[in-house]
Amino acid sequence: MMLADAHIHLDFLADPTAFAREAQDRGLSLLANSVTPQGFERTLDATHGMSHVCAGLGQHPWWIEQADLKRFDSLLPHTRWIGEVGLDFSPKRPHHERQAEVFDHIVGQCAREGNKVLSIHSVRAADAVLDTLEKTGCAQACTCIFHWFSGSTDALWRAIRMGCWFSVNEMQANTRRAKEQLKLVPKERLLLETDLPPAEDATTTVADVLASLERTRTLLETIRNEQLSDQLQANWFRLCM
Repeated sequence: MMLADAHIHLDFLADPTAFAREAQDRGLSLLANSVTPQGFERTLDATHGMSHVCAGLGQHPWWIEQADLKRFDSLLPHTRWIGEVGLDFSPKRPHHERQAEVFDHIVGQCAREGNKVLSIHSVRAADAVLDTLEKTGCAQACTCIFHWFSGSTDALWRAIRMGCWFSVNEMQANTRRAKEQLKLVPKERLLLETDLPPAEDATTTVADVLASLERTRTLLETIRNEQLSDQLQANWFRLCM
């Protein structure tokens, strides 16, 4: 089976080129999200010509003080893949108003261009994210993936009705709330992810990623009481069309 990691950070690795080459050898496709436009450019350089890597143009809310929207906008027409972007309204993450301004700008630009695939970070902000996707028309113009969804069940139903997708990782699938919510997501909109490495300069191998994806798939199949291998592979191919 071909596996795909729908949320990984190659720009955090010491040698993303070597990692990407080994991933290709082992049949692993990657949605390589960045946290800044500069990280996106590094990922592009490191994976030039590698068709199994989708490089995401990101502006993560944790790096909001370094947000460079002019650079982001200049790069936006050159990629279909956008991520990691979003909102984090947890108390330990400051600048909530600035986060909202930046996310609104990014999502609005994506809606105007259309046909983008967004990988979205949302902590204590699911309703605010959905409001922005709705008011800008991005939910209709683009494919919006909630990475590691942690909102309420009401917000989940709203996201499902709006056509959002959901990428699921091992840590998420082991939580009590997720075990109930993941039964509700249409199987045609499920993806696997790892969100690895856990930090910049962390050591993560292709074997680590493959093992985590397999564990997540097994967890999902147990939670939903159905086989998902073929469906997950079909979902990834559909996303890449």
